[in-house]
Amino acid sequence: MKKKIISLAMIFSVLLMITGCTSNKAYTFTVETGDKIKVELDTTDGYDLSSDLPFTISKDGNTLSQGTFITSSAYNKYVNSAKTDSLAKVIDEGSKDNIDYVFYSYNNSEYNYVIKVKNSNTGILLGNPNSKEEAKTCFDLLTFSLEQ
Repeated sequence: MKKKIISLAMIFSVLLMITGCTSNKAYTFTVETGDKIKVELDTTDGYDLSSDLPFTISKDGNTLSQGTFITSSAYNKYVNSAKTDSLAKVIDEGSKDNIDYVFYSYNNSEYNYVIKVKNSNTGILLGNPNSKEEAKTCFDLLTFSLEQ
């Protein structure tokens, strides 16, 4: 009986260690605004982040979303367009960590996040042509920060 309890405790400990592991991949980009923006992706479930521009989020070799850097004024234009264009529909907007964002669909065929990195002159346009759910998953796995 004692051996069974010890064995179960060891198995439980190993399972806890395995399920508690996370991994991340990050790149810092020096963008046209002069800002250095760190983009970090939680890669735990097999997602990957590229270092080239536009940067891509992929899984199993398939590109899911692409991101490109924009200026603050371009961010404002995208937000305005998302809120006024008859083919655009705002899905969500708010703040998270170091960013403000607007999530919108365009013509029910592409799903975009327009993101403003706080305390910077830089925005990010993150696009996904596949689905609202996939776009949200990619966005939720990302963090952005202004590096000094």
